[in-house]
Parts: sequence; structure tokens; C-alpha cells
Amino acid sequence: NKRPFDPTTPLHLPQGKWKVIHFGMMIPDLPDPIRFFDIIAILGTASRVPAFAAPSLLTTDPDDAAWLLVGSGTSRDNFHCYSTAQDCDFADDVSRLQWGDRLTITRTDEQITVHAKPKGLRAELTVRPTGEVSHFAHLPGLYDHWSILCEYTGTFMTADGTVVESSGLTTWEYARGRNDVPLPIYVFTYQILNISSRVQVLMVELLGPGDIAIQRTVYVRDLDGENRVYTKGFTHSVSQYLPHTTPDGVEMALPGELSWSVLDDHEHELITIRGKANDDYAYGMAGGFAGSYEYTGRYKRRPIEGTAYIEWIDRRRQR
Repeated sequence: NKRPFDPTTPLHLPQGKWKVIHFGMMIPDLPDPIRFFDIIAILGTASRVPAFAAPSLLTTDPDDAAWLLVGSGTSRDNFHCYSTAQDCDFADDVSRLQWGDRLTITRTDEQITVHAKPKGLRAELTVRPTGEVSHFAHLPGLYDHWSILCEYTGTFMTADGTVVESSGLTTWEYARGRNDVPLPIYVFTYQILNISSRVQVLMVELLGPGDIAIQRTVYVRDLDGENRVYTKGFTHSVSQYLPHTTPDGVEMALPGELSWSVLDDHEHELITIRGKANDDYAYGMAGGFAGSYEYTGRYKRRPIEGTAYIEWIDRRRQR
């Protein structure tokens, strides 16, 4: 995570052993009723990773599948499995990605533009990647996942004509993995807080069989070049759950109230968060949901509050 980002890292479509590709973008802390905006796109099917697979929802060949969620507080029912060959238009160099008439992403080294038209929302975004990159996962030859800190400006229009102009921090995410090697991940959460106009905090937790911790990490990055990784004293608990059922019939309890914290390198409190969900969860974050929660807490001993973005998958019950 602390290595400089290699600008020659390829962004590519499924090829060779890399059969599963993920592109993503997430924005927390948007005004009501939108609250969050995300793009979760997966090309191919991670059929051997329990947290990321919902094989019964396939509508095409697993390698041809192009899974997409464009979610927000006003566009929650927007998960769809497209056919790459029949419904999509993807440039080989990933400079242009189009899923039907719902989403178009164009990309250069300097800028990413997004035109999204999910049911319930229209979004037009201009996104500028920075040099701050978090390398979430690096399993050589099996799985890589990067997240780039970005600045954005955008316009959002809800179905009732409400227009929201917004700017701030977002992420551009890219991952690649194999589909022929099992990865026993059953619980996954990823949470994003823009605690100021310049500082973004990311929390990741992955659990395997028997709730064994695979990863528990907090990332802090900002426009001034800080990019730090923290794991000491990590805590995360859910005190109230909200029952939901996935489209493929899995009962999944989602956080209603939660808290988490981590210590800095000197074992002092870095950040402590207490959150209450808005219960605007949208299905389609792989095998789970994405939504938002209102939080209060402390960061470097200063009080903070806002609206966080949360992804949540718990596939323990499907075993």
C-alpha cells in the first residue's frame, strides 16, 4: 500500500487469466435525497468468491456478463446483468465504457467523464484523478484492487426535477482477478468518508471462514499528498441490524447502527465513528448492498460529522 503507484499499471478488459474486471466510482456526503452515488461494474463472474457471486441472477454466459449498479438514495432499484456482446460497447484500451443507454464512462489520463441515466436519477460528472492511490489487495497472479483519490464536479437530477450541483472528493476504482481460484470471502464492508474538502478516509474489513479476519484496514489520503495505512487497534461492531433479502433469496442483515475506530502509529486514537443508517441500501454491490449512513465522531481529536458511503455483503447464510 505504501509503494508509489506505477503509472504503467494496465487498465484492461477481461483477458488471459484475468477473467473478472471491476470498475467503480463512489461519492459520499451528497445532499438529501441523493446522499450517495456509486458505480459498481463487474465484467465477468466471480463465481468462486462467495461474497461476490450471485450465479442464479445470470442472464447470459458467465464470461459475457457485465454486472452493473448505478446507485443512490433515489436510484436504488438499478442492478442489472448485461451481455457484453449484445448490450455494451467497451474500448479495448478502456478509454470508453458503455452499458446500454444507462451509463457511459470516457477516460483519459487527465480526466474521467460520467453520463449516467439510472431509473430515478441523471448524473453528469467530470472527475480528475490525483496521484494518491491505495492498493487495497495484492495477491500476486490472483487478485489486485486499486483505488485512486479523485476530485469531481457534477450535476445530479432526481426524477421529480430536483437539481443538485456538487463537487468534492470521489474514488476511481479498478480491480482484476481470476475466476478459477476459490477465495473464501464471506463478509465484506467498504466505507468511505469525506471528512473535509481535502481529506478522505476509507475503511475495509474482509472475513473468511469462521469469521477469520482477512483484512481490517483504514486508509487516509488527502490532496496534500498524505497516503497512510492504519491497522492498530482496529474495532468494528454493529449494534442494530436491518433485515433484507437479496434478489437471489439470501437473507442478509444490514447495519442499522454501527461504530468503528483505529489507532495511529503511536497508538493514539486516529478516528472513531458512530453511524446510523439511512436504510437506502441498493442491491448490486457484487452479492450485497451499497447505501449511506449519518455519522458523528472524532478525527485527530477534532469532532466530525457527515454522510458516509457503505458497502455491505454478508454471505455466511448461503453456505
